[in-house]
Amino acid sequence: MPSILEDPTTKIPPSTSSLTASITLIPRKAQLKDGSPVTLYPIANGPQSIPADLVALLHREFSEEIEAGCTYPMEEPMARDRFAEYWFGTFAVVAVLGQDGLTEGRDWDRECLGTFYVKPNYPGRCSHVCNAGFLTTAAARNRGVGLVMGEAYLDFAPKLGYKYSVFNLVFANNVASIKIWERLGFKVIGRVPAAARLANSADLVDALIFGRDLV
Repeated sequence: MPSILEDPTTKIPPSTSSLTASITLIPRKAQLKDGSPVTLYPIANGPQSIPADLVALLHREFSEEIEAGCTYPMEEPMARDRFAEYWFGTFAVVAVLGQDGLTEGRDWDRECLGTFYVKPNYPGRCSHVCNAGFLTTAAARNRGVGLVMGEAYLDFAPKLGYKYSVFNLVFANNVASIKIWERLGFKVIGRVPAAARLANSADLVDALIFGRDLV
């Protein structure tokens, strides 16, 4: 469910109030379609605050998603350290089965369901507009994880002080993501024709820009 815009090598700093709010957020409980319990843990203190083996799993999953060439605009995977800072350097959430916490040594291949980050979409006077990037792990596909993370995003983002959400690059052939965002009240506010060369299309694919008020 990608929606990124920014260059992965750059970083737009969040507001001071957003940074202050981020450390007050508590884990969110949810359920998958089959009733399995899920806990969504906010990560406000960078990649060093979560287990290294969990970062390794998510780096591998993200690298495979990029190499598949169907959902993200990057053509080459990032090094692990760059990924860790890119994904967790501002604010992120990790969704895992159960309520056992983010402890070293868990079976992350089975228990980690996905992750998303929240960042300013623009700097300075426009930094109250945010975007997000989403990743569902391979083992968790088709279990309703995307919707659970989307709902958590709509819970956490306003608490961080964001007023509006923009998703910059939702490719028009990514039907599953589009259904989730429409279900959660997002509207198409723009279209970039022939924006992407994707591995799952012989033709250039349009990118949709989704927006939603968070207030």
